[in-house]
Amino acid sequence: MSERLIMLDVPGVLFSERSAARLGGKPEAGAVRELRLFDPVALGFVRRLFGLAGARVVLPHAWSTGARSALVQQLDLQVHAFAPAANGGFGAEVAAYLAATRPVPQNYVVLTADAASVDASLQSRLIALDPAKGLTLDDFKQALDLLGVACPNGMYPPTQPDPRLQARLQQLRRAARHGALPGLVPSPLAEPAHA
Repeated sequence: MSERLIMLDVPGVLFSERSAARLGGKPEAGAVRELRLFDPVALGFVRRLFGLAGARVVLPHAWSTGARSALVQQLDLQVHAFAPAANGGFGAEVAAYLAATRPVPQNYVVLTADAASVDASLQSRLIALDPAKGLTLDDFKQALDLLGVACPNGMYPPTQPDPRLQARLQQLRRAARHGALPGLVPSPLAEPAHA
């Protein structure tokens, strides 16, 4: 089995506009007090990804030195390596990393909000994130697929209500309103307008 890698950009993935609004800012200076500004949901998804897939994480070069590097080490992300510096953004760094890696991994995923920087040859492994939302459940599921890992049942909840359950609840509500259920008495109160 070949090595699995998560090529993980940081801005727009581990923190987003939504998490910045919720948490009070973005962790861009690299100060330890900024640990609280990383999106805990996104961190959970990444940890689950490398846990389920046995994958290792490669981060952007900008997060490999100084205070940012110390900050990233506190996140417990199983960092395998940092991509080499390359002009052209995170996508160019990923291409440079893969060009220098032997054997070239077959199971990897590129998670970035900077999709424009990703070369056409890497597009099939790309999950382009919305920088306003960051890493979502749908992105997590897609990453598992690209890493060639089936998610065990119960690892993530369904995001849509079950139509059969909704229909059955509606049926029970109607029956209860009309006294058709044994042991239930229709409510003397008027039904709310939203029901």
